[in-house]
Amino acid sequence: MTSNSALSSDSYRDHSVMLACALVGFSNLYCTQSIGGELHSLFGLSMSQSAALVGVTTLGLAIASPFVGLLVQRIGSRRVLISGFVLLGLLNACLAFVSDFAVMVALRSAQGAAMTMVLCSLLTSIERQPSTGAALGISATYVMGTICGGVLGRLLPALLVPWSGWEAAFLTMAALHALACLLAYGGFRLPSTPIANVPPPARDPSSLRQACVYAGGFAVLFSQMAVFTFVAFRLSAPPFSWNTAALGSLYLVFLPALGCVRASRHAVTKLGHFKALAAAALVGWCGLLATLSSNTPVVVAGLMLFSIAVFFAQTVLAHALSIAPAVSRARASGGYLFFYYIGGSVGAIAPTLVWADFGWGGCLALVGAMQLGLAAIASRLSGDAGLPREPRISRCGGARFTKIPTPRSCDAKPRL
Repeated sequence: MTSNSALSSDSYRDHSVMLACALVGFSNLYCTQSIGGELHSLFGLSMSQSAALVGVTTLGLAIASPFVGLLVQRIGSRRVLISGFVLLGLLNACLAFVSDFAVMVALRSAQGAAMTMVLCSLLTSIERQPSTGAALGISATYVMGTICGGVLGRLLPALLVPWSGWEAAFLTMAALHALACLLAYGGFRLPSTPIANVPPPARDPSSLRQACVYAGGFAVLFSQMAVFTFVAFRLSAPPFSWNTAALGSLYLVFLPALGCVRASRHAVTKLGHFKALAAAALVGWCGLLATLSSNTPVVVAGLMLFSIAVFFAQTVLAHALSIAPAVSRARASGGYLFFYYIGGSVGAIAPTLVWADFGWGGCLALVGAMQLGLAAIASRLSGDAGLPREPRISRCGGARFTKIPTPRSCDAKPRL
């Protein structure tokens, strides 16, 4: 019988490795966003070309997601995770020695596909936890890793490129991925065998649940990209008139979310997924309404509150994926990442349709209309067989605990 200390050690290891893998894997997405000036001085790239190096990475990630989900199902999460880190390390090493824009675009697109291998494997691994509470906890750790990865991916190149040069900066990124690969190889409890390809039942309630999760993922990144892309235009104009350095530090409002995403475990346990998402949306809109103010501290506080709500919602959605049946879990993770990043791509462009005539208020109205439409769909689905609304008390092996209904049996032993 496994001791409590051993279980605690295993849990600590899982959280540590999940945090490190999510952090390093996600650091690639925005690694060129904060060095636009360096890209111009080193390679003569324009602002639009620099922005394209982020856009093609997001697009590569979205396009590859469904295929990577099938790959995880076929060969197992551990092999895909390690392969993803190896590819990301090699691509960063290649970026260190290129100066042609077309080659950079190709490498950044490939990085998006390789990122999918890491993120899809990590999302699939959440189900491997021995209880719903543990799965909620590891979901929060995954989101914390992506938050830290977004910050690291912006800060590290911005610090290293001016100090040690382009080559050293991206070789350092490659070395980080080598370390993450070693952690993934020796640390995480991930399945290394394929998932049996058993067809689902004719009427599978999980398909409705997954539709809710996909809609939620689309809405989350659509909103985040729309808000943080276009709030920069608002803050650079009077009465704020922020300079480039101040705008570059704006993403630091993500950091307070690190202390709040852990609360998702208690919220989902008490409210269920759908009500927890609705509460996050309410908090997020309190923050967005504050950004209509002309007072800088109020706007920054509003953006901070919105960021907390966004990452809280992302944690809830990541856990909702873990309750998919084993046969479709890897494909569900790939599908979620596809809709998540497609939502981000659309969110970065769609507000241009209303910005010229309505400005920041029009951007928020567009975000609100999109969220209400998707919420209506998700609410209808959750009333049938979609996201579970209420927790229940379950008794497994003599232990009484609160959990969200899942397709897993109480008789099933944890697969360690």
